[in-house]
Amino acid sequence: MPSSLKLVLKLVLGLVVIAGVWTFFSTQWGWKALPETAPLTFEAYDERFVQAGEDAAAVLEAMRGEFGVPGVTAAVAVDGELVWAAGAGWANLDADTPASPDTLFRIGSTSKAMTATVIARLVDQGVLVPDDTVGAHVPDAPNEDWLEIELDQLLSHTAGFPGYENNSDWPDAYETLRMKRQYDQVEDSLELVDDARLLSEPGEAYYYTSFDVVLAAVMAERATGEDYASLLDREIRTPLDLATPIRANAGPTPEHVAQFYQSRGNGQIRPRGAVNVSQRWPSGGLYARSVDLVQVASAWLDDDYISEATRERFWAPMRLNSGEVNEEGYALGWRVNPQSVSRFGEDAPVRIVHHGGVSRGAMSWLILYPELGIAAAVNINTETDEFSDFSSVEPEITRLFAEAVGRTPENARPPD
Repeated sequence: MPSSLKLVLKLVLGLVVIAGVWTFFSTQWGWKALPETAPLTFEAYDERFVQAGEDAAAVLEAMRGEFGVPGVTAAVAVDGELVWAAGAGWANLDADTPASPDTLFRIGSTSKAMTATVIARLVDQGVLVPDDTVGAHVPDAPNEDWLEIELDQLLSHTAGFPGYENNSDWPDAYETLRMKRQYDQVEDSLELVDDARLLSEPGEAYYYTSFDVVLAAVMAERATGEDYASLLDREIRTPLDLATPIRANAGPTPEHVAQFYQSRGNGQIRPRGAVNVSQRWPSGGLYARSVDLVQVASAWLDDDYISEATRERFWAPMRLNSGEVNEEGYALGWRVNPQSVSRFGEDAPVRIVHHGGVSRGAMSWLILYPELGIAAAVNINTETDEFSDFSSVEPEITRLFAEAVGRTPENARPPD
């Protein structure tokens, strides 16, 4: 064997050994055990819910302890009013900062419901129409295959856009997974997918992705002449008098943002490495508080905020070109289950409108029960093995508040 080849083989072998050693130590380093006892705070803002609030806080803390979650917050709104909020564990363990209603979390794909809220408001204002094409508002779109895609197809994931794992736009596809590049404008992040092939003709199939909602937000920016940050403020935070949602990675880290963690599920945690979600602000890159999320969801039941016609249009599962409802029953920016039996049992189906999100060290869950007039949100600063490990706490909490006012799917319609 030539000496040069031997040298190459030795170098390759050396790199493999180094990579193995690094992988071993990097996966073992930095773990610490959560303390056996944790802070727990909660407040009921309506005397009708004092006992429900106390019981719900206990349920929340039990979930946190069972799944080794560092910190969790939750909130409930009834008939458009915030009635309860709680925090269990730590927003930042090293700083000994407890999780509280003021804690901000990355909310992952729950951001899609926030963007849908902005766009629904613009539809009511006559600025956008659900079947507007990309070409009508972004005639200079960087990919001509996008021009005939409709806004409702973007919001319902039926536009044919690829996901992160099958984005054919290399090397930008790598950047969508690495999440380190900073984008100052939503439209700039379209470069990550501008050369990608569509997976199908628009309207032919459902494929869940984040790229299509980013393009929907660009349509809103072009239609209004305002950037996405301004639209969040104008259409959500200002009219509802809220502190969030706001964009992550849009400048200095705001006060009260949680530290995000990896978890082994056995009470062992360590801080998550930093990521930059500016590439997906409208679809997966927002910070929010649980107390604000429930008020955004509740506002969808206010005809003065979003009209009944627009509300029902956005909550109708999107049909494909074939006339069939898409396989997930996904609507416009929301998941809608018209007859859920997972909340109150087989004999009491109830409509739920919801969205969840995962964002490297965070999970988010937001749900609205239109006929109950109840909204609930739960956010954590780690990832559990299964999404349902943490989100399953919500039905337990919701039932406590529904029972406190005697609401069931049979008699639960809120007062006009």
